[in-house]
Amino acid sequence: MDTPTSEPRVLDLRAFQDDMDGNSSRTESAEETSIMLSSDVLFGLNEATLTEAAEEALRNVAEEINSSSGTTIQVNGYTDDTGSDSINNPLSQKRAEAVASRLEELVTRDGITFEVSGHGSADPVGDNSTEEGRAKNRRVTVTFTK
Repeated sequence: MDTPTSEPRVLDLRAFQDDMDGNSSRTESAEETSIMLSSDVLFGLNEATLTEAAEEALRNVAEEINSSSGTTIQVNGYTDDTGSDSINNPLSQKRAEAVASRLEELVTRDGITFEVSGHGSADPVGDNSTEEGRAKNRRVTVTFTK
């Protein structure tokens, strides 16, 4: 007697890697790379001007973009839930814009488009009730096709 077999499920396997210094992490799927950069390294408190420490991290991201085939780069800014949306939403947008602007200068490949978005305290990746969790939530992610 033949027993029906179902098709195997194919899962989107993503590799996740934390940087040793805790200032960045990445997820990778077969199609795309997403690099999460800590806003605590990129910016001063409640600021949207890039710090000197941000330069090396952004140069590394630009090198990866230059080596990729992607033409659309998504840059998304996030904050923790401290303060109000009226402060966090524009701050996350300005931070994403600052990262995208610097990456535009650093990326040497032609035909790249940047899509920039600020999300305020939406989509937390850490627990906002702890300082460690809030630090994880203060981030800018850069996502592109491999």
